[in-house]
Amino acid sequence: MSATLTVLGSSGSYPGPGRACSSYLVTVEGYRLLLDCGNGALTNLPCDPADLDAVLLSHLHPDHCADVYGLHIALRHGPSAPARVDVHAPAGAGERLGGLLDAEGREGFLEHLRFHEAAAGQRLALGPLSVTLFPAAHPLETLASRLELHGRPLLSYTGDSGPCEALVACGEGTGLLVGDATWPESARPVPADLHCTGGDLGRVAARAGARRLLVTHVQPAYDPAEVAADAAAAYDGQILVAHDRMEIAL
Repeated sequence: MSATLTVLGSSGSYPGPGRACSSYLVTVEGYRLLLDCGNGALTNLPCDPADLDAVLLSHLHPDHCADVYGLHIALRHGPSAPARVDVHAPAGAGERLGGLLDAEGREGFLEHLRFHEAAAGQRLALGPLSVTLFPAAHPLETLASRLELHGRPLLSYTGDSGPCEALVACGEGTGLLVGDATWPESARPVPADLHCTGGDLGRVAARAGARRLLVTHVQPAYDPAEVAADAAAAYDGQILVAHDRMEIAL
């Protein structure tokens, strides 16, 4: 079995030097699932966009979904065009994102990106993966996701979230917890129910019993190594620091 995670974008909230915004390609048994599609992420996509099997958007903040516009153009006018990809996202995503386009553009957008409503509590069958969705703690509807392969907890992804019980449940026993750690502890006080600090994420990973932790979504103003050190104060498992084009065996 071949299963990998490729980091396409590791920056939080806005792009930084050499870092696009949140996006992660999960490749399992030839199936390609894109988790989020933030600003600039398609720059790092290692395959033809038409080869994607599905996209799962955690929420509709631009740093997690802005590159769906480029994805639409690649599917509509790229070398493999015309192509279509299923997009699973919170309710109203297609209408909201398509609403920035004129009538012709919106029609093509919704033709090549086939939106399906996703909600916390759902379990999606995506190729060989079983994906369970959890409610994250964020100002708008946001879905954390737990990916299982043949009953094995492969990967959990927090999306954007403050620390909450749902994140612990999402990450329980997972092989790799991919987590929002926007700030170091030194940035406190930070807003509640928005993002995790490194310490917050470490505590979530420890309580969940995650086997490995990937610290990601660190804002460009902060040092990811400092955020990872904060996580390590609460979690004694293996900690990885995300960078663009990083590939991790699952």
